[in-house]
Amino acid sequence: MTMPALSTRTRSAVWRRQFLLQGCWNYEGMQNVGFAYAILPALRDFYANRPEDALKAVKRHLEFFNTQPAMGALILGASVRLEERVAAGEADPRAIGTFKVGLMGSLGAIGDSFFWGALRPMASVTGALLALLHPLLGIAALLLLYNGVHLTIRRRGFAAGTEGPEGALGWLKGAAFNVRTDDRKLLAAILAGAYAGVFAGRMIVRGGGAPHALGSFLLAAVAVHLFAVLFRKAVSPSEILSFLLFVGVLILWR
Repeated sequence: MTMPALSTRTRSAVWRRQFLLQGCWNYEGMQNVGFAYAILPALRDFYANRPEDALKAVKRHLEFFNTQPAMGALILGASVRLEERVAAGEADPRAIGTFKVGLMGSLGAIGDSFFWGALRPMASVTGALLALLHPLLGIAALLLLYNGVHLTIRRRGFAAGTEGPEGALGWLKGAAFNVRTDDRKLLAAILAGAYAGVFAGRMIVRGGGAPHALGSFLLAAVAVHLFAVLFRKAVSPSEILSFLLFVGVLILWR
């Protein structure tokens, strides 16, 4: 059986619905309802005149599913492609579940490390630095840096997934998330050090006097060294930034 190509409208509907992956999160199936909802427009096209097969397909995607939401676009796209093959009688339905289970754990770990452990701290420190020039500039930089990257990964991951499991794995290999994660963690550390330096410089200008300037310089140097040690010990950048936020609030409160 030859299936018609997925229409642009249906493909767009599936892509948009991925943002509701966690819309009905539950302890039993986690993101299963959100995944079934996202892929539903494609299932309607593939099983247009086969209600029993459509029902079986929906149940397939109501099984347990949990991964990092942005990385879920890759699995979603590949599942659409696999469902197309199943509907055409070219693949075993069990291959879909096997593929999802095989990737969701590893993609969850990769995504958590990249998005929460590297990209978000880097975007936050960049925003904090630029906020010294103007608060709105800092907010804009944070939103643009984070959303620009995660939306691009969602779009490219979904497109690679619709090429099939082979395309999904090829894109994942070429994306080199391990290298990107390390680069962004390093950049976050450098920017955090720059933030400490700028903060110390502002204190020098405001305070005046050699003792105050020397004390501020030493404080900044200790802060940079402390950040470097914490990053080597794999302390989460988010925890370091939370500590900085706490210190900043104390200083402003004083």
